[in-house]
Amino acid sequence: MLRKHPELRTAILVAIAIGALRLAGCGTVELAEMRALDYRLRQRGASPASSEVVIVAVDDRSIAELGRWPWPRARMAELIDRIAAAGPAVVGFDLVQSELSDDSAAGGRQSRAAEGGDALLVDAVRRTENAVLGYFFELGRGGQEAPQGESVYPIVRRDREGVGESRVPHAVAITRNLPDLDAAARARGFFNFLPDSDGLYRRAPMAVAFGGQMATPLSLTMLSQRWPERPLSISFDSFGVTSVRFGSQSIPVGEDGQLLLNFRGKGRTFRHVAAVDLLGGEVPAEELRDKLVIVGVTAVAVGDVRAMPLDPVYPGVELHATALDNILRNDFLYQGLATPGDLSAITVAEIALIAAGCILLGLVLSRARGVRGAFAAACLLAAWIFGSQLYFLESGVALRAVYASLAFLLTYVAIGVEQYVAQERQTRETRRMLDLYLSPAVARELSLHPEMIKLGGEKRDRTVLFSDVKSFTAISERLDPADLVELLNLYLGEMTDIVFQYDGMLDKYIGDGVMAVWGAPLPQDDHALRACRAALAMIQRMTDINARGAERGWPEMKIRIGINSGPMVFGNMGSTRHLSLTVMGDNVNLAARLEGINKLYRTAVIASEDTYRAIADEILGRDIDLVRVRGRTQVARIFELLGPASDAARWQPLLREFDAGLAAYRAREWDAAIAALERAAAIAPDDGPTDLYLRRSRQYREQPPPAGWEPITDFSE
Repeated sequence: MLRKHPELRTAILVAIAIGALRLAGCGTVELAEMRALDYRLRQRGASPASSEVVIVAVDDRSIAELGRWPWPRARMAELIDRIAAAGPAVVGFDLVQSELSDDSAAGGRQSRAAEGGDALLVDAVRRTENAVLGYFFELGRGGQEAPQGESVYPIVRRDREGVGESRVPHAVAITRNLPDLDAAARARGFFNFLPDSDGLYRRAPMAVAFGGQMATPLSLTMLSQRWPERPLSISFDSFGVTSVRFGSQSIPVGEDGQLLLNFRGKGRTFRHVAAVDLLGGEVPAEELRDKLVIVGVTAVAVGDVRAMPLDPVYPGVELHATALDNILRNDFLYQGLATPGDLSAITVAEIALIAAGCILLGLVLSRARGVRGAFAAACLLAAWIFGSQLYFLESGVALRAVYASLAFLLTYVAIGVEQYVAQERQTRETRRMLDLYLSPAVARELSLHPEMIKLGGEKRDRTVLFSDVKSFTAISERLDPADLVELLNLYLGEMTDIVFQYDGMLDKYIGDGVMAVWGAPLPQDDHALRACRAALAMIQRMTDINARGAERGWPEMKIRIGINSGPMVFGNMGSTRHLSLTVMGDNVNLAARLEGINKLYRTAVIASEDTYRAIADEILGRDIDLVRVRGRTQVARIFELLGPASDAARWQPLLREFDAGLAAYRAREWDAAIAALERAAAIAPDDGPTDLYLRRSRQYREQPPPAGWEPITDFSE
């Protein structure tokens, strides 16, 4: 298979190379894939965010009306009390209060945060009872002590201790809230995010390693406080994180433990409540009741603003909100390989699909080249892009577009280069071998398809035509050699032109005869129709040839043609020293026999039933006999070709009487046959088939055939 189709071998090699690159990971391609995912999100457009998540925003208007940030702790305490009074499910803080306020520090009592505004803030957090404070890590490698009191995964499963955890972000140091503030909170969670190599934020880390523990992010910590009966767990294998679970729910993360965020739109997609409105009592309690509330700063000048795929100025607090939204709705993005080496089911399926596409393209390119090959490659790539986008919209699975594009492009280019080199080599060989062929008319096809120049053949349906000049021996005796050669060249030249006019292949000249083939060397769906039209054109062209010959005193020529269609072997026959590009087989022999038996019926063109069935709608013909030719045991029904179907009206009177006479003849109704055939003879006195059956019917009326007689004509010669 691979020897017969080297394009398939090339496609498989490309598929293997791209699959290996896909598993190993390539930073440039991965970044391009992330850009492709960004484009998918933009094409999808915005979608409603979860109503369970509400952001209390310290926005530009709040700062303009209440003063610059950071606000006094007393005001923050009041804000927390207002939130708590509305009855939220959990309150998370995307900010950290790590230093004593100015009023506490002024008295030299920096270690006592319970005084002044700090005390008010601690009391407010303690009264809230469901507050989750945020903190952040300084990420990097190095030793550190395990901080106490931070929220960590209660269940950590490892295949082997320490193996695979290196992919998870590690912390060097931690910046936390004031100790009394930490003690007053229900739980704590980190709010770090890591940008991709292009500076855009697309993921949320679900774990950070520090001091031998795995810390949980603000989003997961809030969810675990909302539903304490659902334990958090994280599992590792030798490559990295294999799963993060929230109760029975699986959160899809890469080996580095990061969740690919399914953004709902640009900034402010989630419900924002301005802090100034909340402090002013302008927000109904229903807007926060039983909600997951996140407090964060969104003011552009002082806020936590990040660049993300859909918005270059995206509030950082909405990254937490997006993570909460995705988990609450169990609506994630899946892109298979988040980090090199991941062998998830999506990755395996994706690689298999890309490989299948390469192999399919290889098979197509083995048959379609040039513009058709380029069109096929473009169609395959378009089908992948549009199909994967539809699948993305339906399932959230983002099949890799850049790896697929790279695979299909490399397959197309590699096969194109391989075909070009092979074609150049074969073209040189073709030019050397063309002199071995008797028919220079096929040189163009051979140069385009040099693979045909080999010993052997291919069997498929074709149509073959044999023509011969009636009584050519007698004609040649009447002409001197020079005139005979001139006449023969004129005749063969005109016949050859007609063969080429109807896209036939001149197989060979057989003395004064012509053998031509349709459906070779290249397939033709209408090979039978082309051959029959060529035959009628040959008969008509003889009028012009005879008119030109009459001016020279040459005798009139008539030709007889036999046509048959069916399976034939076409290819190079002979030896390595001399080849003949021809067709062979029983159907070829039948066509040659049909050309000869025109003599009995005094007809010009006889076609087999297989040929006539294929052209009956275009060419007018009539059934003239059932024959058994020499060398064949099968009976063949034969038809005389009369002209184009548009001439049916002219032939209708004769055909009506002839068909009636032939039917009566085959039914042994001799009187009825004679009567109908005599009427046909009156219409066309020189009609050969009519004369033949009229004589036979009269003979059988006088001497009836034996009991086992069949209306079949046997040709023993």
